[in-house]
Amino acid sequence: MAPTDPFATGFAGAAQLVRIERHVWDPPDAPQPTITVVFGLTSRPADAATPDQLLAAMRGNWAAIESGSHYRRDVTFGEDRSPVRDPKATPAYAALRCLAIFLGVQHKRAQRRPQNYHLPDFLRETTHRKTATIRWFTHAYHPP
Repeated sequence: MAPTDPFATGFAGAAQLVRIERHVWDPPDAPQPTITVVFGLTSRPADAATPDQLLAAMRGNWAAIESGSHYRRDVTFGEDRSPVRDPKATPAYAALRCLAIFLGVQHKRAQRRPQNYHLPDFLRETTHRKTATIRWFTHAYHPP
């Protein structure tokens, strides 16, 4: 960590520059780790954020990403197993998967028992009831 200022970084509000070095053993029994270095900026001054607090915040942010949208996309749609590797196509597919997740969440809220209705149920329903799905997209929908 190093103190910095907005003029040095070009980012308004920047107070600290953070350098994180990651050591990853992949596979777990590899003789040497793969080392990557990432940098971050924070607006919190050094007296308000210790290195341990900043590391916890960075880990918490990544945990939210992994357990939120990415987890749903990977488990439900098998995104990590996708054969698509085109750098222009993968963001488009990810956006479509996120749209499907959003629509599933919206549809869940309209169910009589939303606690028993999950994303795989929505995907099954829209796959097997194509006419109803098209009607849902093309007509105004008013939940009961």
